[in-house]
Amino acid sequence: MTDTKTLHNKEPVAMKSTETQPIQSFKPSVRQYWSIFAISLVSILLAFTSFGIYTTTGLCLLSISCLLIVYRILSVYTTRYAITHQGVLVKKGPFSRKFTELPYCDINNISLRQRTLQKRLKVGDLTINTNQVSCVMKGIKNPHKIKELMNREKASAYERRTFLRKIL
Repeated sequence: MTDTKTLHNKEPVAMKSTETQPIQSFKPSVRQYWSIFAISLVSILLAFTSFGIYTTTGLCLLSISCLLIVYRILSVYTTRYAITHQGVLVKKGPFSRKFTELPYCDINNISLRQRTLQKRLKVGDLTINTNQVSCVMKGIKNPHKIKELMNREKASAYERRTFLRKIL
C-alpha cells in the first residue's frame, strides 16, 4: 500500500507506507566498551615505555592499537537498529550500507542477557533467533523495554496475519 505523489510535474514518486516507518530506532551504547578502550590505551602506553616510539615494534604496536580503537568507535557509532510494524531492521558496522530485515514471522526467540557491569550501566544484549540467522544487538539501553516492544509488535503482526487469513 504505497501512495503516489507527483512532484513538480514529474513522474509519480512512491511514498513510504506507515508500516515500514520505524516505531523506534536506537543504537548501541559506547559506555559498555570502556574496558576495551582502557586495555588499548594501556597497550599504547606499554608500546611507548617498552619499545619507544622510534623502534619498528613500538610503531607497529601503536598503529595497530590505534586502528583497533578507531574501528571499534566507528562500528559502535555506525550501528543502527529500528523496530517497525513489519520487523526489526539491523545495520551493523562502518562498511554496511543496507539494513538487514528480520520479519516478525521469521523470529523464533528474543532473549536478553545482562552481565553485572551491564546492569549497572543499564545496558544489555538482545539476541534475535530466526531459522536462518542469529542477530546479537550489543549494548542496548533499556533492553527490557526494547524486548517488550518487540514482543508486542510480534504479537500484533501475528494478529494481523491471522485476521487476513480469516477474511480471505
